[in-house]
Amino acid sequence: MPRFLRNNGLSLALLGLFLGTLVGQYLTGWRSYNQDQQDHNQPHVSLGEYLGEGHFIEAVFENWESEFLQDAVYVIFTVFLIQRGSSESKDPDKEEAVDADPRQAQNDPNAPWPVRRGGM
Repeated sequence: MPRFLRNNGLSLALLGLFLGTLVGQYLTGWRSYNQDQQDHNQPHVSLGEYLGEGHFIEAVFENWESEFLQDAVYVIFTVFLIQRGSSESKDPDKEEAVDADPRQAQNDPNAPWPVRRGGM
């Protein structure tokens, strides 16, 4: 088990943060929704009922949309733009293994199967 934790620590930490923030958003959204219901003389909803409410679903996807757009822009920028000294950027002054044409490794028995096959 300790080896599993060491080998997957980043994934487990990110999963924990994701679930923690999702639960936090769920609980605070439920509380906010019920306060809004009370302000409009409407009945409160239970925690279970709140999962199916548009309020919760909309809030989750609004957050995810902005995060995915932000990450997509970052990935696209790091593909085409260079920042000297950044760990996300290649050194523009030298060739790296990632620059090699994968077709040259088709006959290499140590190459991954998609490369040996000629691509997906």
